[in-house]
Amino acid sequence: MNWIEHRRRLARRRRMARVLLGMPVLLFLSILAGAALPAARVTSAALILARSPESVWLVLADVDGMPGWRSDLDALERIPDQDGRPAWKEFGPHGVRVVQLVSAEPPRRLVTRRMDGNRPAFRTVELAQREGKTGTVVKVTDHEEMGNLLRRVLARLPLRREARRFLRDLAQALNGPRRHVASAPE
Repeated sequence: MNWIEHRRRLARRRRMARVLLGMPVLLFLSILAGAALPAARVTSAALILARSPESVWLVLADVDGMPGWRSDLDALERIPDQDGRPAWKEFGPHGVRVVQLVSAEPPRRLVTRRMDGNRPAFRTVELAQREGKTGTVVKVTDHEEMGNLLRRVLARLPLRREARRFLRDLAQALNGPRRHVASAPE
């Protein structure tokens, strides 16, 4: 082995050692950052639609039609009511989620609770008629409690934009053709 190859091999070993030593340091710093962040995460987004609150409400309240317009759903399956409230399973790239209707005030407010593991997450959709104008202001607020310190850090990265995707899908559902989906997996 010549001296150039020997130097390259030593350089690769040093880079590998830096990476292997840097990973625990990065993990430790992420845990520290997660401990400094609050456990509750609230995100919201709003959109103005050129439709009446009643027509927007009809799309939101149609649980069985959600896979037809929500891009994060492959299928939906109704399950027996929980605590006297309608409930369903959502199948998508996120896995299977159990969702329950918490409250509905047609055509102004809809609140659902989603169970991810053993921690609940709430989504509130509020509809308001635009003052002096036609159209509806739709505001989506997601509230999630996170105990895992690493999850607190990862949740604040700009990778998850669920509320914005929900609004984009809703706007397309009201303005464009619906997509076709398969039935719920058995």
